[in-house]
Amino acid sequence: MNTCEDIIPCVPFALTKSVKSLYLGRMFSGIPIIRLRFKRKQPTRLVAEFDFRTFDHEGILFFAGGHQDSTWIVLALRNGRLELQLKYNGIGRVTSSGPVINHGMWQTISVEELERSLFIKVNKDAVMKIAVSGDLFSLNKGLYQLNLTVGGIPFKTKDLIQPINPRLDGCMRAWNWLNGEDTTIQETIKLNDKMQCFSVAGRGSFYPGSGFAMFNFSYMQPSTGNDAEWNWEVGVNTVIRPAADTGVLFALVGEETSVPLSLALIDYHSTKKLKQQFIILAVENTVVSRLAINVCDDQEHSVNIFVSKGQVSLTVDGTAGQTELSHSQLQDSLFLLEGYLQSSVKTYVGGLPDVPVTSTPVTAFYHGCMTVKMNNKALDLDEAFYKHNDITSHSCPPTETGQ
Repeated sequence: MNTCEDIIPCVPFALTKSVKSLYLGRMFSGIPIIRLRFKRKQPTRLVAEFDFRTFDHEGILFFAGGHQDSTWIVLALRNGRLELQLKYNGIGRVTSSGPVINHGMWQTISVEELERSLFIKVNKDAVMKIAVSGDLFSLNKGLYQLNLTVGGIPFKTKDLIQPINPRLDGCMRAWNWLNGEDTTIQETIKLNDKMQCFSVAGRGSFYPGSGFAMFNFSYMQPSTGNDAEWNWEVGVNTVIRPAADTGVLFALVGEETSVPLSLALIDYHSTKKLKQQFIILAVENTVVSRLAINVCDDQEHSVNIFVSKGQVSLTVDGTAGQTELSHSQLQDSLFLLEGYLQSSVKTYVGGLPDVPVTSTPVTAFYHGCMTVKMNNKALDLDEAFYKHNDITSHSCPPTETGQ
């Protein structure tokens, strides 16, 4: 494309949000999204209850206690189950129990501090009872005080008893911290829709048409039995449900803002001057494989690529793409790609950084739902080196017709 055009969404998604919800995954940095401090004149114990929904498998729900070296607890999710990390009198413990809860259904979670124990319940059923030797509220200057943070902790996660990725694409509603003395949270959320959750969500990652996720991967591997020779391959499997007909699904970006490889949706055939929907695989600005397809059909499509020294493969829903290059032209493109892979490339999903529009056929951000596998391993956007805050890692709203 030699000119810039507005990209009009062709499939409307149900982006309605709930003002009575709190989205835990708003900050990719993993810092808390809510910070509360409670002060009491009398000894007080922690009582917390909330409804929770997620498809994510790991992350932090909330922290309660004092500073890092004092008494505290962290309620988290690991492998889809609740995990409690706690530190009392300088001694740390980690315990995990209960059912798998990252199934996307609402459930009620409660934490109650009794005289010498902590009770954790899921849907009123006790899943953990932990004996403790102290109180979460600490006496300071004549007041009993407690810090509570939601969606993160007030110190570095590497200083937990067991490090965890704090990022949690999850949703809370009907929360009750210390018997409801937190009305300011609800007012804050009403004024900021980025703190709200989608009313309805399913599995996948949602790309809003702005921003990308970036990873640092190496694609070069030493040959078996010969460390002097290196092989390389790029295997990507995506399942997409686009909201718009143009956008970058996957790309490798080299130094000097070059784009040695990209997989994208495009609505134009530049050499034939034909307005038509395609999925293309390109090396720099040369299309090496192309397939005509209608992606504005409110359906999921499987898009797979495999590129190695002697092979280029693009398939969409099992149909192979076609190349318009001669064999020698194709080999030249692969040789060029190999040169980039031998130096340094970054992996981008859902869009590109600020690169010249002439460096690759498509520079627009992808808009819609997508899951990605790299070499048959699911790509977790929470593990990215960088991700735009508006991309949801583990949840995607339905289309308006699919509600």
